[in-house]
Amino acid sequence: MTTQLNLKEIERKAFRSTYQDGLWDIYLGLVVEGMAIFIYRPASGYSAMNIIIALLVFALAYGIFWVGKKYITVPRLGQVTFGKIRKRKNTTLAIILGVFVLILAVLVAVTTFGWASPAIISSFINDRIKGLVFVAAICAFIVGASMIVRVNFMDFPRGYYISILIAMAVFLMISLNQPIYPILLGGLIIIPGLVLFIRFLKKYPLHRKETIHE
Repeated sequence: MTTQLNLKEIERKAFRSTYQDGLWDIYLGLVVEGMAIFIYRPASGYSAMNIIIALLVFALAYGIFWVGKKYITVPRLGQVTFGKIRKRKNTTLAIILGVFVLILAVLVAVTTFGWASPAIISSFINDRIKGLVFVAAICAFIVGASMIVRVNFMDFPRGYYISILIAMAVFLMISLNQPIYPILLGGLIIIPGLVLFIRFLKKYPLHRKETIHE
């Protein structure tokens, strides 16, 4: 029994070690900033540039994460393969997140429809501002709750702080329509990630192979 518990603790520590490079923080912070640009509704009307810039930010976030993991983290820590229990947890997590995403997608669709046809939505909610605040609160709750579930399954303690900031960002994106505030919140996620990334590089330097002279 003791040996089994020790193995679980070793696996847990190994799993958590994959987050010490700060790449998850940088990735999630950039995703928040991309979402802020995507959801922003200019007074002149929604522009295709919103989508283009947001997609570029999302691509940058994924590119940094993928390149960093493959060419920086893995060469220093190695590739770890986890057991059936961890894989089963990941499957359960995927199902739960799928439900959250479906609910959120419905709410976003309703909100978008409301922007396009305010007269129809006003028949259900008389005050448009109150309606936006209500939808923003619901979306923020769903996103925050799904993130907390995710970080719990991922054994990612720092993720609780990130979850709160992301929920706040979602609320501000929808209710205030001012991208600067969620972008700043995204920065509060990215900056600690950059600090961790620099520490990671210093803690795990990549040593070059010594050249043998005959």
